[in-house]
Amino acid sequence: MVNTVKIDYKKGMESIENKFLRLPNIQKYEVDRKTEDGFIASIEMDDGFTFKIYVYFVQQAYPSTVIQLIEKKSNDTGVSILVSPYISDRTAQICKENGMGYFDYAGNCWFVGHSIYLSERGNKNPQPKQCSAVSVFERSSVVSSLILRELFADVTRVWKLKHLSEKVGCSIGQVSKVMVFLVKNAWAVKMTDGYVLSEPDAVLTEWSRTYGKKEIFSYPCYSLDNTSVLEGKLRKLKQDMGIETYLTGFSGGVRYAPVVRYNKVHVYIAPEDIREAIDYLGIKEVDSGANVIIFPLENDSYIKDCRIVEGDMVVSPLQIYLDSMRLKGRGEEMAEAVMKKEIIKW
Repeated sequence: MVNTVKIDYKKGMESIENKFLRLPNIQKYEVDRKTEDGFIASIEMDDGFTFKIYVYFVQQAYPSTVIQLIEKKSNDTGVSILVSPYISDRTAQICKENGMGYFDYAGNCWFVGHSIYLSERGNKNPQPKQCSAVSVFERSSVVSSLILRELFADVTRVWKLKHLSEKVGCSIGQVSKVMVFLVKNAWAVKMTDGYVLSEPDAVLTEWSRTYGKKEIFSYPCYSLDNTSVLEGKLRKLKQDMGIETYLTGFSGGVRYAPVVRYNKVHVYIAPEDIREAIDYLGIKEVDSGANVIIFPLENDSYIKDCRIVEGDMVVSPLQIYLDSMRLKGRGEEMAEAVMKKEIIKW
C-alpha cells in the first residue's frame, strides 16, 4: 500500500490549477471531487474534448513510493499526476517513463495529455534533509561503504540482513539502514528470502556523485621517470622498505580494462609511509604538472578486495570506478569500462 501523508492540499491544488488555466487551449478546469489521497479534476479543451486528471499527493516522493503509486493508479481513462513538495530527478524520470505527470511546490512540472505539453525544470527547490542518504554514500562512512562493497561483490546475490551483518562485521541495524535507503530509492528490492540489488548501475552513479563531491587531500608529485619505471619502483618499495602501495585511477584501471593510455600514476599509500615513499621514489611535490598522485589510505574500505594484477597490487574494480569517475579526461570512460567488465556481470 502506498504511504501517503496529509500535506498542503491547497498549495498543491493551486499550483496545478494555475498551470492549466494559463494555457490558451484550456476552456475549463474544474475539480470534481477530493479523494483519500488527492482529487479528480475535469479539463475541457477549446475543441470540446474533455478528459480527467487523477491527482495524488505524496509527502515524500521516494522512487519506490512512486512506483507503487503507478502500479495502483486508476484504470479509468485519464491522466495521473503526482504532487509532492520535492521531486528528485530520479523520481521525475520514473514518472515520465510511465506517463505520470508531476508537480512540485517550486513550479517544476511535467505533463502530457491530449494536445497539452507542460515541462518546467530548474526552479530551486531544496531537497528535504535525508541524513541516511548522505551518510550511506559519503567517503567517511566506513561501515556503510563496506556494506555496499559486499553487495557489489556479487550483484545477483540475495542477502539476509543477519548474514550480511556477519559478513561485514557490523550490527543488523546498520545493515538495515543501508537496505531501507536502497529500497526507498528503488535500487534494491525486498524479497521473501532477503534483499537484492535491482538497479546496481544507478547505485554506482549516485554513489560516485556523492563520493566525488568533496576534493580529497592528496600529494601531487613529479618524476622524470615514465609510468612504467615509476610502477616498477613502487613494486620495489614493498620489497626494499616494506611499504604497501595500491594502484588506482588510470594506472589501476588499465589492469582490469585497458581502454585508455595514461601518463599519470595514481596510488594509495598509508599516511605514515608517504614521506618515506616520496624520498625512496625520488619524486618531488609540485603545485602543477604532477605525474604521480599519492592518496592517503585513510581507511581499509578503500582496499577491500584489492588484487595482484600483472605483479602490481591494485584496488578493487569498485574502488577503481569510484576514483576514476572523479578524474578529468577519460576518467568516466575508464570507470564505465571497468564497471561493465568486472562489476556488473549479469
